[in-house]
Amino acid sequence: MPSFQGIELGARAMRAFQIGLEVTGHNVANVNTPGFSRRRVHFANTPEYAFNPNIRIGTGVIVQHVQRVREMMLEQRINSNTGDFARLDTLRQQLQNIEGLLMEPGEQGIGARLNALFNAFDELATRPDSLAARQSVLQAASALVGTIRSLHDNWNTLQTQLQQRMTETVREANDLATQLGRLNEQIRAAHSGGAEASDLLDQRDRLMTRLSELVGARAHYNTDGSLMVFVDGHTLVQDGASFPLPLSIDVPNRDLNSTPVDIRIQNGQLRGLMDASANLQDYQNRLNLFTNTLITQVNTLHQTGFDLDGNTGWLFFDGTDASDIALHSDISDPRRIAASGVAGAPGNNGIAMALVNLRNQPQGALGGMTLSQYYNNLVGQVGNDARVSRNRAESQQLTLEHLHQIRESVSGVSLDEEAANLVKFQRSYQAAAKVIGAFDSLIQDVLQFVAPR
Repeated sequence: MPSFQGIELGARAMRAFQIGLEVTGHNVANVNTPGFSRRRVHFANTPEYAFNPNIRIGTGVIVQHVQRVREMMLEQRINSNTGDFARLDTLRQQLQNIEGLLMEPGEQGIGARLNALFNAFDELATRPDSLAARQSVLQAASALVGTIRSLHDNWNTLQTQLQQRMTETVREANDLATQLGRLNEQIRAAHSGGAEASDLLDQRDRLMTRLSELVGARAHYNTDGSLMVFVDGHTLVQDGASFPLPLSIDVPNRDLNSTPVDIRIQNGQLRGLMDASANLQDYQNRLNLFTNTLITQVNTLHQTGFDLDGNTGWLFFDGTDASDIALHSDISDPRRIAASGVAGAPGNNGIAMALVNLRNQPQGALGGMTLSQYYNNLVGQVGNDARVSRNRAESQQLTLEHLHQIRESVSGVSLDEEAANLVKFQRSYQAAAKVIGAFDSLIQDVLQFVAPR
């Protein structure tokens, strides 16, 4: 081997080990960067040098490529489980919000207010000609009406917020799809030039994970480094193009209205919001049925009774459901509350007792349950749904955390390992420098011998 080639051998090794140091430094610098995949340097020997047919010696080392350490099958599992967890955790959060607005159990809830109204009717039955007892009935009824209306308004506001969040989620997903399309083009261009574009691939995977979290998107990874993204049967990203999801949301069917086939949402935050919205609509319907039955039953009895002045036909409640229930103007004067079942007998308590008996009277419209039983069943259903969603979300979180730990062991940066690599490449670099020094000394000796001063 010519001496100058020996110097080139050492210089080539120094360049390779310098790249190793730089890659290791890059790993260390990004130890806390979310979604970063550690890089690994792969070395390869350069072609041999032939002195003659019988003697061939090596010429050194080069960096063959810098590998991004990532397991794509694991990534697909993580993305799938991320969509599952996002769905369950979103549903958990919203159901807890719904449950919190009930204020049950507590003195401010509908259950306590309804019981207070029946207690006021009971007091009225004891003193049917008492204005104080009648005033207590109006106060208890007003409190119940206000609590029902407040719950309806709060749930209605929450329903509007859920609709807005669903729209925002779809828009964010479409924006991410546009970014993924641009990244596809950049990654393919880099791959065509022989580079791996590790930073672009990390960015792509972060966007894909977020898409899975939002709408349960699935990815197909192509050999050129690009990916295709699907939501149900809809192609969201292909090559450099993105095909936005429609903003027309069908909550009962859990899909997005699209032509020619609707796009069903299986996972992600969007599905969790859809499930929460559907549950809330069911709770609202049941609250309306409870309220309508209360209005109907109380009014039916109250209209047949007589007030202190012997008048009859007065309505107690106004409205049809939780959205518009109110005290009727007929009873703006406490004297008009009908407690008597007999005309001209203000001391009679026939209607007051009938109103008290509503407390334990099964209602056909409520499936044979009393008013209190039906409302308590609604509260129990909301609580049970919230509890089940919380347990399922916690279980899914454990699964996702386990997968993240596996990914960290594969793709994460180990400072101990990188510290060892730093020492290894540093010592290798120093050794290569000594090789150059040895060949340089050898050349100087040869020149001194050939052309002495």
